[in-house]
Amino acid sequence: MNITEFTALAAEKVEQYLREEMQEEVVVQTEEVRKINDQCLHGLSIQKKGARWEGDAVPTYYLEEMHHAFLCGADMDDLVQGLAKAYINTLSFGPVPAEVIPDMEYRTIRRRVGLRLVGKDYNKEFLKTVPYKDVGNGYALLCDVQMKASDGGLFGTLVTNDMAEEYHYDMDKLFQDALDNAWKSKSATLRGVKELTRLCAEGSGEEAEWLPEDAEPDCRETCYVLTTERPRYGAAALFYPGTQAMIAHVLGEDYVAIPSSLHEFMIVRASQVEDPGFLQQLVREANCTVVGPDEVLSDNILKYSRDTGQLSLLTEDDVFPSCFEERLMQELSKQMRDGPALTTQS
Repeated sequence: MNITEFTALAAEKVEQYLREEMQEEVVVQTEEVRKINDQCLHGLSIQKKGARWEGDAVPTYYLEEMHHAFLCGADMDDLVQGLAKAYINTLSFGPVPAEVIPDMEYRTIRRRVGLRLVGKDYNKEFLKTVPYKDVGNGYALLCDVQMKASDGGLFGTLVTNDMAEEYHYDMDKLFQDALDNAWKSKSATLRGVKELTRLCAEGSGEEAEWLPEDAEPDCRETCYVLTTERPRYGAAALFYPGTQAMIAHVLGEDYVAIPSSLHEFMIVRASQVEDPGFLQQLVREANCTVVGPDEVLSDNILKYSRDTGQLSLLTEDDVFPSCFEERLMQELSKQMRDGPALTTQS
């Protein structure tokens, strides 16, 4: 049974169970919601018949995990009853107080709007539902709004086309404010991989096993992680104003930006890149087998040139100046071993 068939059957069984359990009519509707990376989630929304939309709880339950449990042998009726009971529990909360409903007027959100970065190739359908700014090379910036959760924490909600239309957002102003807020809301961080390894080791209490006490720190890291101080969706930091040039200044040379996930880029010194084709193959394989489908950023590796001050796509034919001398010497050595090439004259 595929997910679409499962969702339809679950809707039928949930509605029947709630009608018998609550002695009230309920409306159960199926819906498909497009998420980042064109993931299509299948959900059920449940509402008491005749209930007011404003203030009444109308929860949506996504069924992907439930479907997976069913395929692994879980009983359908047990799954349905669990979902129905979860809905019944929400009724004890009563109507949602008006003061709890977030105010999304622009005057309220303008200082809380931030950025997310996505790959355009992975979001062809999703980008139809949200405002975005094309930043070139197959990448796009989205806007999100930092909200306070009931437990006091923070979460981000993406600005959608429907939201922008309802509240009459000015798109140019929205993205400009998001860029202005970037460094204030989630400042960018660039840290060496070896430093991150050391921090992970210290946090695990196993430093001696990870790094010997007499290990000398490497003052010239070759690989760095670019993210934000709150690293969720930190890959957007590469497009904060001034970040690209600042990285080149810190490294003292050109660099390559490898998309690791929605949350970070790996930054590698250009002088260390010997095989761009291998890097591209590595990223594609990682996105297929290692990175979760909801966290893939892109297959597009970027290179930054200090001469032009621009990012561009890394290609298999790229040869960086710092690598050229070594490759030239290798070629000359090969010719000396093999002898001069034969030439013809007309």
